[in-house]
Amino acid sequence: MVTHMASALSNTSLICLVALPVFANADILEPWQSEVELGFQALTGNSDSMTINSRLATDYISGPYRHTSEARFLLVEKDGEEDKRKTEAESQANYKFDPKRYVLGNVSYTDDKYGPYYTDLTFATGLGYQAIWREDLSLLLELGPGYRYQRPNVDEIDDDDVIMPYNVQEFIVRAQAELAWQINKNAEFEGRVTMISGSSNTSLEARASVSTSLIADLGIKLSTTQKYINEVPPGLKKRDSIFSVNMVYAF
Repeated sequence: MVTHMASALSNTSLICLVALPVFANADILEPWQSEVELGFQALTGNSDSMTINSRLATDYISGPYRHTSEARFLLVEKDGEEDKRKTEAESQANYKFDPKRYVLGNVSYTDDKYGPYYTDLTFATGLGYQAIWREDLSLLLELGPGYRYQRPNVDEIDDDDVIMPYNVQEFIVRAQAELAWQINKNAEFEGRVTMISGSSNTSLEARASVSTSLIADLGIKLSTTQKYINEVPPGLKKRDSIFSVNMVYAF
């Protein structure tokens, strides 16, 4: 795909980053909110590369019930060869049993062709607490048990490695803190830290994004994801990092 672009865009670079959030009217309390993001980058000339990243998220609230779902996809090609391919999906249901506390059920799935684990599937339950819940600021804290299945990257595992070439199936503890801050009418910050720990390994993932409007409905969004796994095969890094800058169009 990059090769075809190179012939059409010789010695040029093309960056097209578009995010299309779809929100309910702020003046009407609709139960559904959705957001779609698409980022694309192609470079040609001395080096050929292509990056595609996308995200789809939905949020449904009705009385004491809330359901959120999110899917992400990342593809990177360099000089015509695939360098990264990662698919992530997560869904969570919350039910409030008093004004500040709720029970939750969470399922998350990661398929990472070039990471320490090809497949990472987690089921978790637990309790959540609304430490802060205001119109401009919210902080949610969650803790509970779960179970996970991991299929390791056997292409990177030797006989004497810490991570053995067999699937992981174990009980885990999941903890999460999620912050949303409406800085002003034109800027918003969102952050989330998730820790999942079992007998085989512990992972820590941090996400942060800042979005701000420039003119009318046009804005810009900066986001980063940092993920750390304490046990990985030799030759693989313990930390993965993703940073993106997207143009945002809201309507």
